[in-house]
Amino acid sequence: MRKALYLLLFVALTALSSCGSDDSIEPTGVNEIIVDELAYNLVSANGSGITGTATLTRDSNDNTTILIELNNTNTEEHPAYVRLNSAAEGGPILITLEPCTCAVSTTVVTQLNDGTPIDFDKLLNLDGHVSIQDSPDNPDLVVAIADIGTNAN
Repeated sequence: MRKALYLLLFVALTALSSCGSDDSIEPTGVNEIIVDELAYNLVSANGSGITGTATLTRDSNDNTTILIELNNTNTEEHPAYVRLNSAAEGGPILITLEPCTCAVSTTVVTQLNDGTPIDFDKLLNLDGHVSIQDSPDNPDLVVAIADIGTNAN
């Protein structure tokens, strides 16, 4: 019984400590090297105070990854999307990203939600923006945003 209690405690502590920050971008496979990278600054929206970066990478196997790293937030989940148009215009969701959990999201991107293929170069030429939402319970409130592709300055 005592061993089971210690095992349960170990598992709980491991789960709680898994929200650490990793400052490096990891390739998506064993022998891959990042060959292109472009970071966009996420700015706070609607008084949230949440900022961060959205980093697009291409690795040596031509995989495209979008890494979201948030600042000034806790471990709560924030849905994340690539949307059409500039941040000022707003627009429909093009790509549903992995939610930001523990302030980080990593998504390998190969296609839009409708199945249209997309890669690093097409993202750089996209009329789009990244939006971070408040929570799954409040998905209409944008808390951080960044213009990407042709909208970025």
